[in-house]
Amino acid sequence: MADSSADLNKNQDVGDEVNTGENSSGNGVEGEVKSPASACQRDETKPQPISQSDEAKPPPISQSEASNVESEPSTSTEDAEVKGESASEPVTDPYHYTKGEEFTSEIFKIEIKNLPRYFGFSQLKKMLVKLQLNPKKLKAMKGRNGNFGFVTFNCEEDKQKALKVLDGYTWKKSVLNAVPAKPVADPMAKSALKRKQEEGPETDAKKRKESDMPAEHRLNDAVTSLWRQTYAEQLKSKHTSMVEFLKFLTRRTKEQIGSKTLMIRNPSWIPEKHGNMCCPLEDIKPSPVVDGYRNKCEFTIGISPSGEEKTVGFRLGSYKGGQISVVEPSNCLHLSNATKNVVKCFQQYIRDVSKLSGFDPVTHHGHWRMLTVRTNSTGDILGIVVMHPHQLTQDEIVKEKQQLSDFFQSGDGKQAAVSSLFLHQQTSSSRDDDSSQQYDLIFGQPHITENILGLSFRISPDAFFQVNSKAAEVLYKTVAEFAEVNETSTVLDICCGTGTIGISLAKQVNKVIGIEVNQQAINDAVFNAEANGLTNVTYSRGKAEEVLPSITNNLKDCKDVIGIVDPPRAGLAFKVLQAIRRCDNLRRLVYVSCNPHNAIVNFIDLCRPTSNKHKGLPFWPVKAVPVDLFPHTKHCELIILFERELKSTATAPDVPTPSNS
Repeated sequence: MADSSADLNKNQDVGDEVNTGENSSGNGVEGEVKSPASACQRDETKPQPISQSDEAKPPPISQSEASNVESEPSTSTEDAEVKGESASEPVTDPYHYTKGEEFTSEIFKIEIKNLPRYFGFSQLKKMLVKLQLNPKKLKAMKGRNGNFGFVTFNCEEDKQKALKVLDGYTWKKSVLNAVPAKPVADPMAKSALKRKQEEGPETDAKKRKESDMPAEHRLNDAVTSLWRQTYAEQLKSKHTSMVEFLKFLTRRTKEQIGSKTLMIRNPSWIPEKHGNMCCPLEDIKPSPVVDGYRNKCEFTIGISPSGEEKTVGFRLGSYKGGQISVVEPSNCLHLSNATKNVVKCFQQYIRDVSKLSGFDPVTHHGHWRMLTVRTNSTGDILGIVVMHPHQLTQDEIVKEKQQLSDFFQSGDGKQAAVSSLFLHQQTSSSRDDDSSQQYDLIFGQPHITENILGLSFRISPDAFFQVNSKAAEVLYKTVAEFAEVNETSTVLDICCGTGTIGISLAKQVNKVIGIEVNQQAINDAVFNAEANGLTNVTYSRGKAEEVLPSITNNLKDCKDVIGIVDPPRAGLAFKVLQAIRRCDNLRRLVYVSCNPHNAIVNFIDLCRPTSNKHKGLPFWPVKAVPVDLFPHTKHCELIILFERELKSTATAPDVPTPSNS
């Protein structure tokens, strides 16, 4: 993981879990700006925004609601029609959310053009606040014709003031241009409008074919796309996919760095020797368990294809694609019977016991949003119920919690054998926006424990843990083999999260040093190390790029320093990667990727020649192996071993950096 909450969020970025994202306006750096209160006198008949989480906005779903579905599925509860799946008409106005009663700062939005070539996101925020512009939300982006950004405000007065102040303002030698901007479009409504405009005989035939297929089969196609294949066929398909990826990586590396430079730096760089791959690829390692392997699943609450409200399950597809129906997961091969039983019981509770409705992000009405189920190998079950409190009083929330407790401890839900149950009040459409919200324990212990390779690990409600425990053992054993650890090795578990990989190696090495910026993850890691009686494991809290230099300076006498990274789907941040390159005595790096295509920039940057931008000696890929943690899906983990010669042994001459590096 590359950022403060990366380890906690990685579970949304692996295997069959897809990040559909909150924003539909492109890639960029964004956030809410906490500025002094605006002097605007807004219409007091409308709800006043306390934070970004209370603001009406386009309702694409969060990572937490997008779990377990392949090919960009949504799992939120937006209420728009998919042909033949709902009685309601589809929402086709991309800006419908700006016309409701709830406040949205998107209607007070401007674009800032001609931003400086080099600037920090925090610098931009400080500049706006310094000019007393009271920004609400901010997003900075890079474009072909220069950098630009979008800023929203709380009212028209603030917006007009910003346009007047910023247009023509000189910042970092760049003259800014400020103009009004349109609100961000709701991707589902935009997609629905496009489908409506393109409807014809072919699309009608496709819809009829889809509607003729049982909903359970359609769900399996979305959630576990390889479910129709034998496991042997699945493994062959995944191995072939990784072969093609390494060939693609080889071509991209040649384009970015140049074959001549690569061969001078690394004489063993002969892709033709490995089937046009940059390194040998070992046979894929299968999962010991093929069915019912997931120890964590997140289910959305919505409307079934037949119109049944408060259905608990998975979406048939993405919100952006207009696939909004929710189907019960009773026939999903990757779920255990225990998990399915919890889902069934919770659905019974919200339909028959609770008077609260399901949450609809389009209208921002309703309460029940999600159910998360975590299990372990000993039969413990931890449930997390996610709801939007809306205008519920504290007494009403307490009453609902008591009803949940009664239902699962002594009522019809007792058969689900839930060990621990939490309530999480989530007011935003992104779980990350509610990171400060607490998980309220309704009953049971605050965590469950899982055993991996004879070691015990505490699992808190939001802690990252590999979703396939048995296959995780295969993964960690393979990491140890690739790292070639021994009793003299010092392992740097970079962005370690709760410390699972480092702890699994601790008994085989001299020392493990974990680095993590998230304090809760550090707390869990320390607890896990102590619980397993390990005394050679230490942790440093902070950003890897800031902590690594001082740590490696203290390891100059260590002869065998090995780095291990297991980042989320997006890969490592550039600064973290450069900090790794600058660790002079780090000779071997084991990179575990849950999405190699997203991490390809990391792989290439590790191999780039030394330059002002890429300091430190380059690495090169030595070997790779896929490990299947997600049977029935198209996904698998890829482990790549990178090595480099240290200064004391390096003999290759310096090579000028190509202009495109």
